[in-house]
Amino acid sequence: MGACTSRRYRSQNVVVINDPRRLSREGNPEDFPPQFPEYWVTGDCPQPFHNIVECGTEEVTHVQDILDRTMFMANEVPHKMKISKLLRIEDSRMWHQYERSCACLSEARTQEDEPADVIRTPFSGTLQPKPLTSRMAPEELRNRLRLECNEAYLWHGTDRKSAEGIIGHHFDMKRAGSVNAKALGRGAYFAETSCLADKYSPLGPDGLHSLLLVRAALGRVYVETRYTKWRGGRLKRMVSAKNVVKEGKYDSVLGDRKYAFNTDAREYCVSNTSQLYPEYMLLYSREDDPATLPGQPGK
Repeated sequence: MGACTSRRYRSQNVVVINDPRRLSREGNPEDFPPQFPEYWVTGDCPQPFHNIVECGTEEVTHVQDILDRTMFMANEVPHKMKISKLLRIEDSRMWHQYERSCACLSEARTQEDEPADVIRTPFSGTLQPKPLTSRMAPEELRNRLRLECNEAYLWHGTDRKSAEGIIGHHFDMKRAGSVNAKALGRGAYFAETSCLADKYSPLGPDGLHSLLLVRAALGRVYVETRYTKWRGGRLKRMVSAKNVVKEGKYDSVLGDRKYAFNTDAREYCVSNTSQLYPEYMLLYSREDDPATLPGQPGK
């Protein structure tokens, strides 16, 4: 790999897949020199670059740990989700955009009186716990996150074609939330439990499912608890994430279903692409337990 060597995970079998189609994107990254993660394989390469890195054993173990520790609702999900392949996305322009967004959100939050990592319900003022995905992450991954902009790891479940489109060209906010998401309006939806994200990941052509583990700069979070159901079980939209952000008081929306559906599953909606960085793509298999599950979802 020449000068572009990894400073961490160096002993692992890391494969770099270059995509020359991404090297002609508009914009000049030299205007705002980004600081790339020190564990990236291609952080020292000439910019712009877009690389898909197949992760080694240590990194797979870390992400598998998050996958296992964020599985709940055992009667409705696979007994286990096992990673077959883990890909890390190293995109200079996408990361540069994300870094600038993190800096802006951090500056805005440091001007407020509340601690940087607080998620407060606007109506009652009660505090919300941080995303389970971040709390359950191994220390090495958790230490990557920046409290000052409320950065978190979150799951995004989708089909294989859409997942590949996201890691190649980012989230398409014109389509995000138009198929499955209803309650929080248009935007990219994320889960803090792997089992909830898994519900949106159909079986791929190779017999594997796909999930994205995304870094999200949540900033000031609007918490929505007023879920109601229409006839047929459909969720009535209670708030528009896009409009909430447009008003300037909040940067993302947290939908807390606990009060409406007696479940701890929470979902997040982000309507600004620059607040998201799809860092990992997981290809995994469902290992269902026939003793506890009535069927095998997605098959």
